[in-house]
Amino acid sequence: MTRQIPGPYEAAEMQRFLDTFLYTEEAFFVDEVTRLDAEAKEVEARLDTTRELPLTRLQRTDERHPGHVSAPELIQLTGNLGCLHAWFFYGVRWDEGWAGFGNRIWRADFKTLARIGPPLLLHSRETRTRVGPQRIVIRYEFRFTQEDALVYLGDQTAIFVRDKALE
Repeated sequence: MTRQIPGPYEAAEMQRFLDTFLYTEEAFFVDEVTRLDAEAKEVEARLDTTRELPLTRLQRTDERHPGHVSAPELIQLTGNLGCLHAWFFYGVRWDEGWAGFGNRIWRADFKTLARIGPPLLLHSRETRTRVGPQRIVIRYEFRFTQEDALVYLGDQTAIFVRDKALE
């Protein structure tokens, strides 16, 4: 499955990201990257909530339990955004021995349901970063909104490490 993900980068660079990503392409939920700001260390992106998502499609819905983007998929989106930071801002390349891991969720506030229909706007910002030659630790703030309403607020840390043997 190859799909084009529009954004402020060369299409070949995003294709390399997807081709070598730590998960198959189906686990990369971002549909468009609208902003990469290396100076501010911010990423903005969009998720089309009408697309098929693995857990969302399994929901049993009714008036008490409306269809929505599930919490695990929102958490996966934070990982997707974190990986974009590592790739575009720090030169982390999966095919050059790098791997990334969520390290700690300091805060995960699900403010309201991410409804099916309107797009989900995704914003991530680095709040603390330590960069070394073999290890990068990044703390992020995540804000996901839908029709100007805050859906998710997160404060999370990820670690990116490089296998010295693959240099």
